Formats: sequence, structure tokens, C-alpha cells
Amino acid sequence: MQENSNNQMFIDDEQEIDIMELVSRLWKKRMMIVKWCVVGAVIGLVVGFSIPKTYKSGVTFAPETQQRIGSGVSSIASMMGVNLNNSVDAISVDMFPDVVHSTPFIFELFDLPVTFERKDSVITAPLVEYMKEYQRTAWWNHVISAPFKALGWVMSLGQEKEEEVEPAVLEVTNLPRKERNVVKFFAENINVAVDKKTGKTSMSLELQDPLVVAAVMEAVTENLKDYMSDYRTSKARQDIANLEVICAQRKEEYYAAQQTYADYVDANKSVIRLSAQAERERLQQEMNLAYQVYSQVATQLEGARIQAEQAKPVFAVIDPVTVPIRKSAPSKAKILIVFTFLAGCCAAAWALFGEDFWKKFKSNI
Repeated sequence: MQENSNNQMFIDDEQEIDIMELVSRLWKKRMMIVKWCVVGAVIGLVVGFSIPKTYKSGVTFAPETQQRIGSGVSSIASMMGVNLNNSVDAISVDMFPDVVHSTPFIFELFDLPVTFERKDSVITAPLVEYMKEYQRTAWWNHVISAPFKALGWVMSLGQEKEEEVEPAVLEVTNLPRKERNVVKFFAENINVAVDKKTGKTSMSLELQDPLVVAAVMEAVTENLKDYMSDYRTSKARQDIANLEVICAQRKEEYYAAQQTYADYVDANKSVIRLSAQAERERLQQEMNLAYQVYSQVATQLEGARIQAEQAKPVFAVIDPVTVPIRKSAPSKAKILIVFTFLAGCCAAAWALFGEDFWKKFKSNI
């Protein structure tokens, strides 16, 4: 028992000596570690000031939903972890992210006029042109892409130059490469979060200009409202179009029957024959029947119009779109701390292990 206790004390002393040795080695190399941290801090500052600023804007709204069962039952089911989707629509609130990230939806934003500043001048251009021509990038992107551009230029010397002709009118089914990159950017960067319990939807986006990002988020919100309104009222609008055609036909038939009856009455005012009276009654019944049919169709038409208005969804905007004042990224302080910390860790690892490994490697060569 005493022997085991002595062995444990020996191990603890050995570990303490090893730790003290490591601390002593780090203390001896403290100036080197400080220099590495300074270098890391300088690199962090360069990186922080090289990354373009971005501004974040968002909106929060609660859309109206059609439910077949009580909201209390839905709330209880949500608390139990069961999702009861009571919407009678094929496109529900849960599909908002898919709708917003779809290519046709983003394509509708291409012609959105945006205003921004460049070199003390105010420029107004379509959103797609802003994304292709006026986006800033970090300097190292140009450095990295330079060899590939040079290689492509060299390879193209012996080939016939084919000019890329952009179509006069962009089509959503056949977009050029740059336009596809714009669609991909918005699909990846428009964040849509939907609360399945309450239906509250939050959307946000980061761009390099505060006015542009606010305009884009406002357009996304309005386009989403219009999309859902068109979807909800599509069946009612089709019914209205069909009923308008039928109503016009029934109206012409009623007017024709009314005119026929009036002409017959005018032509047979003094006639007292039973056959004439019978013909008059028949024409009057046809006129009344035509009026009843026309009245019923007109009533259905007005009902369809009312239904179309009632089917339009209502969006209660909780947090509207605002123009951001402060940038959201990059955080120069965080970048500075991360690079300084990484440089210090690398210096400590070199002082503790790397230097000895390098000496052994050189001696073995």
C-alpha cells in the first residue's frame, strides 16, 4: 500500500515537472510568441479592412391561414410535438422558403430599379446589373483568379475567339452564366424562417449597400404577397372569367326574348283572338325564364367576385423593412482576436513541439 502511494507521488511529481518545463519553455520563447501575435494582429487588420462591408435588412410578418380545425387543437398538438397542417392550400406557409428561393421568383427581381452611391455619384440601375457590375470583392480574389485568367488567355491564343452573345430578352428557362450566379446568390443568402406553430415568417438578406438591401427586401415581401394572392384567387378568377362569358350570353338571350315579346305586343294590341293571347303568354314566359336564368348567372358572378376578394390573403407586418444604418459584417474586432489567437497558438506549438521536431528532421537528413 505504501509502495503504491509512493509510485503515485512520483508520477504526480513527474507530471508537475513536465508541466513546469513546458511553461518554462514558453516563457523563454515569450518574445517570439509576442512577435507572432503582432504579425497575426496585422494580418487580421489587413483581412478585416479588405473584406467589403455588408448591411443586413429584414422583415417579419404573419400571414393569414385557412384552417379546418380550431386553433386551440393546433396549438395543443404543436406543444406535443405534432404538426397539424390545417391549411387547405397546396402552397402553405411552410413552403415560403421554397417559393422565395425558386428561380422564377428571384428572376422577377432582376428588373427592380435600385439606387446606390459610387464615387460621390448616385446611380440607378436594375438589380441584376448592380449584382454583376457593382459588387466589390476582396483583393485576394483577384490575386487567386489572376493565374487562371492568364492560363485561359494563353489557351485562347490558338483558338478562334467566339463572342458570347447575350440574349436580347432574358428567359427564366435559359439564363446566361452570370445571371445564374445572381440567382444562386439570392437563393443562398435570402434567409427565410417560418414558425410552424404561429405562421410568423422572418426574412433577411445581407448586401453591400444599405439602400439596395432595403429595396430588395421590400420587393421580396411584396412579390411574396402578390404570389400568394394570385395563387389563392386563381380558381376564383377562372370562375369569374367563365361566368362573365355565360352571363353575357344569357343577357343577350334575355334582351332578345324581351324585344320579341315587345314587338309582338305592339303588333297585336287590338287582336282579341285566343291564339294571339296564347302566343303572347308564351313569349312572356320565355322572357321571364330568360330573365331568371340571367339573374341567377349574374348573382353567381357577383358571388364569385366577392369570393375572389375574400380569398386574398392578409399579411400583418410585425417588423417592417428599414434601411440599415450600421454594417453587419465584417466584425474587425472578431477577426483581429481570431487571427491573434491563432498566431499565438501556432507560436506556442512551434516553441513546444515544432522546434524540436525540426531539429530532429534536419539531423536525420
